[in-house]
Amino acid sequence: MSFEVVSLRQLLDNYETREIITQLNDFASINDDVESFLKKKAIQFEKVGLSRTTLVYTSIKGDLKLAGYFAISSKPLTISKKNWNKLSNGVRRKLLPMGYRTEQDNYEVSSILLGQLGVNFKYKSSHIITGNELLALSYEEIKKAWMASGGTMLYLEAKNIPYLREFYTSNGFSQLLLKESDEDKVPSIPYVSVNHLHLYVKKLTDI
Repeated sequence: MSFEVVSLRQLLDNYETREIITQLNDFASINDDVESFLKKKAIQFEKVGLSRTTLVYTSIKGDLKLAGYFAISSKPLTISKKNWNKLSNGVRRKLLPMGYRTEQDNYEVSSILLGQLGVNFKYKSSHIITGNELLALSYEEIKKAWMASGGTMLYLEAKNIPYLREFYTSNGFSQLLLKESDEDKVPSIPYVSVNHLHLYVKKLTDI
């Protein structure tokens, strides 16, 4: 199946906002956050430059339908001093060459955030796009952003749901884990972000 990839910025430059909202309202997801972002925040975030949303369309019986979307932004991965000290020595050695210490003694890695990734479940029965296909399309846009603005890491935050963990780890992401205590040699607690989500990372050179 072929896909047409269109930036939300491009739509805003060529159509009335109300027309675009009508298109976005055609999207449905089993993840409330994914659906809410597209319908309530994507346009505002696009206008103020907080993120860039890309819409993916495909044809169903001759009509273009919204198959899914993704949103990315250039945003450093910030690890607090407390959590940095709880990372295993091996993970710290891998991250050290990629980032720097801030004045607050946090650790920042120049990164790209895959903020949202969602398949349109309104057309689930038509099998118009898979999660793997949508992720592959997002990589193409992420590569362009990487070439334009730099960075070393791609990261995302996801709910603690088994199928999401399996999906991202099977696609080469590593879940960031913390040690339970200073005495532990093996990290075993998922890193939880300020948004109470689990953190997954992948080198940009690996996409």
